[in-house]
Amino acid sequence: MVALLFKTSLRWRLTLLISGSVVLPMFGTLLIASYQGSQILRKEAEEKLILQANSLAHKVTQWDEKVVQIMNNLSLQPAIQNMYGSEQEPILQAGIAVYPDMYLINTLDTDGFNVARSDRKPLKYYGDRNYFKRAIAGQEVSREILLGRTLDKPAIVFSTPIKQTFYGEKPEIVGVLALAITLTEVTQQVQAIQVGKTGYAFVVDSQGKILAHPHSHQFKALQDFHEYPPVKSLINGRSGLLIFEDSDQNKWVSYSISLPNGWGAIVQQQKSEILTQVNQFWQFSIVLAVGVLIAVSGITWVIATQTIQPIRQLNRAVQLTAQGDLGQSVIAKKQDEIGLLAQSFNAMAHQLKDLFDQLEEKVKERTKELAKANQLITALNHKLTLENGRMEAELLILTEIQNMVLPKPEELQEIEELDIATYIQSATEVGGDYYDILPHPGGITFCIGDVTGHGLESGILMVMTHVAVRTLIESDSHNFIEILNILNKTLYKNIARMNSDKNITLSLINYANFHLIISGQHEEVIIGRANGTLERIDTMDLGLPIGLEEDITPFLNYLTLDLGPGDGVVLYTDGITEARNEAKRMYGIERLCDVLRQSWSHSSEEIKQAVLGDFNQFIGEVALRDDITLVIFKC
Repeated sequence: MVALLFKTSLRWRLTLLISGSVVLPMFGTLLIASYQGSQILRKEAEEKLILQANSLAHKVTQWDEKVVQIMNNLSLQPAIQNMYGSEQEPILQAGIAVYPDMYLINTLDTDGFNVARSDRKPLKYYGDRNYFKRAIAGQEVSREILLGRTLDKPAIVFSTPIKQTFYGEKPEIVGVLALAITLTEVTQQVQAIQVGKTGYAFVVDSQGKILAHPHSHQFKALQDFHEYPPVKSLINGRSGLLIFEDSDQNKWVSYSISLPNGWGAIVQQQKSEILTQVNQFWQFSIVLAVGVLIAVSGITWVIATQTIQPIRQLNRAVQLTAQGDLGQSVIAKKQDEIGLLAQSFNAMAHQLKDLFDQLEEKVKERTKELAKANQLITALNHKLTLENGRMEAELLILTEIQNMVLPKPEELQEIEELDIATYIQSATEVGGDYYDILPHPGGITFCIGDVTGHGLESGILMVMTHVAVRTLIESDSHNFIEILNILNKTLYKNIARMNSDKNITLSLINYANFHLIISGQHEEVIIGRANGTLERIDTMDLGLPIGLEEDITPFLNYLTLDLGPGDGVVLYTDGITEARNEAKRMYGIERLCDVLRQSWSHSSEEIKQAVLGDFNQFIGEVALRDDITLVIFKC
């Protein structure tokens, strides 16, 4: 069976020759060299790792003991034990100068409140911190690892009880001394260790979180390494040498040591690098591989001589066929894969010639039909071009009408009792957002609305609403419920006549002498107080979208509230709060409120610019998918 395959199958012929001549000898050679090299270098590499790990453990322990000694010396100072903040502060500031990596020393009373701080910042409450709880419970030295907010690096808070003896009795705990220090020196000790090209050292806490690592992205976020094999072994109480494989299938040799304070020091190096010196054992493999390669080359040359000639003939026939000569055929003398391929090619070439002859006749028929269709398409395209031009002109006219009916800046400046800022931007040529500001004898009416969708229909409905509301306000009708009822009946019938499914959310807000009346359903109305606090008024129970039902009287209601100097109102459409960035995250009402709180002490125009600046930064290069409107006024 094998002899038959060897004669008739090119695949089996090449596979048997190459595997027998190359793979087995080279595999045996490499196996012998790897075994010899690993035996020679294993002991030397293990001893080097142990030496480096012991050195790192000693230095980290010395650093820890030094910080504990500084903290204990401070806690024994009489001024510290007396718990007088004014006397403690100079001592704490002097303590900071002792060690450059310390950034805060503070004292806490037995309830967890600051008594004194080295940085002179406002006193805070730390009674909920674990290091305080352990120290106040009597633990002499407590350590808590945290991620520093200022430097974005791991830091440690050391704490110890402050004790005082009253009338010769047993010392009592009167407070807690806490010392915060970065891990810069520990990180420098880790980075100073060089273990070849792939090896490095790192330090973890008792829970397996990275404290010091030569790669800054590992320790800046206190990454959890408790499942990392050497760390996991250390947590389980087993230190010493360990050979393991990481998630990238790299094999490592590590040595880990448990420190007196519960931390762990680990030094590791890739096993492959440890075996780099095995090159001296590979010389024999290289000489053998070259000899095998020469032999394989001779065998392959003989096989190629037998196989290339018919392949060239077949390739030539394929090229001529591709150029249009469909009368090609190849003589197949052998019954191997190449012979079978030649037979298949001859059958395919004959079928192609028959199909090509039939195709030529069909192409002639289709060409005539396409010529007629092309004439029809040309006429339709000309008609479509004219129609598009007409619609573009109509959209431009409607856009200009929308812009003309918006309040002008000079109109807003004439309203002296209010500081007003407005902004509107359409997602397309014609928008569906609506706002207006209408002074009248009964006050100043602010209108804001949003037609569903955008485009021509939405723009027309917006203009209708604008004209209708202004007409009702100018007719001295200041009853919002009556205005909304009349407006709904009017627009409902117009929408039905247009055969449209559009509707509009609309709120009317009247301001007069620091008094507000709000009616109609739209987005939340945001009330800003002079002290920077915000109130969100839900308008869902104050009305129903205009044009949705013929009679909305049962749903209409109003709400009143008072304003004071410095208070104000923010109106907006959902194009702002529902906008999404490239990550598909929504801008949201909470982010809008955060910007308003931060900028409320400024003028309305400055508040508007702050909101638009934050909004544009949030959405980035994402195009607007809905119209946005913003109206702000302050008393």
